Amino acid sequence: MLLCKNVVVNGRRTSMRLDKETWQALSDICKRENITLYKLCSLIDSSKGASGLSSATRLFVLTYYRRSLAKYEIGVKPVSQAAPSFRIEQVLNTVRGQ
Repeated sequence: MLLCKNVVVNGRRTSMRLDKETWQALSDICKRENITLYKLCSLIDSSKGASGLSSATRLFVLTYYRRSLAKYEIGVKPVSQAAPSFRIEQVLNTVRGQ
């Protein structure tokens, strides 16, 4: 089920329709990176290119977690340790390049 929420993106009010799990992932990322949801959505919006905000947000979340998982696959840290923190700009640069 998709949930529609209002967010302020680059100073303008808009809405996004995302599934519950994606909203929760965004909340988790914001806590982990110490950034507000509105600031994160503004960063995503500024780097989204021609795609829509909801699509760009889903791609951002997927890329963020894929990069986190990749750290474990190459054996940088055991899974039992805390997950590494990634700078949001690094993930946005990856998304921009796709």
